[in-house]
Amino acid sequence: MPHPRRLHFCVGLGLCVGILSTLAHSSGQGNPAQDKNSVAKVHFPTADGVEIQGTFYQATQRNAPAVILLHALGENSGKQSWIHLAEELQKSGYSVLTFDFRGHGNSKTVDPDVFWKYKPNLAMVKGGQKKLSEIDFQGMAPGYYPVMVNDIAAARAYLENKNDKGNCNVASTIVIGADTGATLGALWLNSEWYRYRVEPPVTVGLPATLSNRPEGKDVIAAIWLTATGKFGSRLVSFRDLIDVPARIGKTPMAFLYGDGDETGKTLAKACEKAIKGNKKGDDPYKYTGAVELPAGKLTGAALLQKSSKADQKIVEWLEKVAEAKGNEWSKRDFRKTQYMWRIGAIQIPAKLATEEILTFDGYDRFLPVK
Repeated sequence: MPHPRRLHFCVGLGLCVGILSTLAHSSGQGNPAQDKNSVAKVHFPTADGVEIQGTFYQATQRNAPAVILLHALGENSGKQSWIHLAEELQKSGYSVLTFDFRGHGNSKTVDPDVFWKYKPNLAMVKGGQKKLSEIDFQGMAPGYYPVMVNDIAAARAYLENKNDKGNCNVASTIVIGADTGATLGALWLNSEWYRYRVEPPVTVGLPATLSNRPEGKDVIAAIWLTATGKFGSRLVSFRDLIDVPARIGKTPMAFLYGDGDETGKTLAKACEKAIKGNKKGDDPYKYTGAVELPAGKLTGAALLQKSSKADQKIVEWLEKVAEAKGNEWSKRDFRKTQYMWRIGAIQIPAKLATEEILTFDGYDRFLPVK
């Protein structure tokens, strides 16, 4: 996998392939269906001791594709638009996880003995001097934002365990993010293309033997609601950030924007063009493109208003993508598995076999280099 670098990405397409009906999944053959859809409040810890609060919408079908919804920073997962989208996806056969990022909504409690021992937390989050047990987004420095990818990694670990119970299929994961939530989602997805399973046996003192399959291949689709390059105190090239997952890895991506939002349209079209180029005919990127919605100048989660029919379009697009790109379900044994980041010839521990979630990381290493 190439080293994170200036990821070149424009993406203009204007299509994002028709967007049709009810959702097929290619996973979990032969497993009995559950009695009904269920909705449950859930919580799970991050590597640095944040208690993340969320909601898990479990599909009727066993081993259903797993969807992760990512709200914009400064908002939370309790918006009615997110709830409605989660419900529609669940009805269509997906298991959906929504959650509040650290310092947002109900995800403000931390284990002070764990949280404050990490330098980024101590340096960029208000409360370190008193070792507070509660944090707030308003007390976070803009340069801290990449650290929030640890919350997505924790959410993924939660779904890994749900996978082995047949409650979802993480080998067919879909990520949907809005605004800065899209930027965080893209940063997480980029990092997944550098994470590899360690193959046994492990010999101390020698480089690990890694799987030839990056974990990023488990993500079969991404939907960005008004993607943005504004990321706290820095500007990030969104099209560069998604270069490895979308152009090289060919992960289908839909870039949604309102018909009155020229800034959103420009970025969506630029990303489409950077990924697809001038491909025609047998196009490996046929599911990737910019999608205009009748939503005026609305951005982010506001695009999910009923009049835009965004939820319907999302479900219809995912139906096609899940059928074409979905991976078979398999047991993961995530908690017993060791992982490494592989960046060029360098291996960096991402998870020990004794850990339940990925090791804490600042994730700056996976941002595009200017």
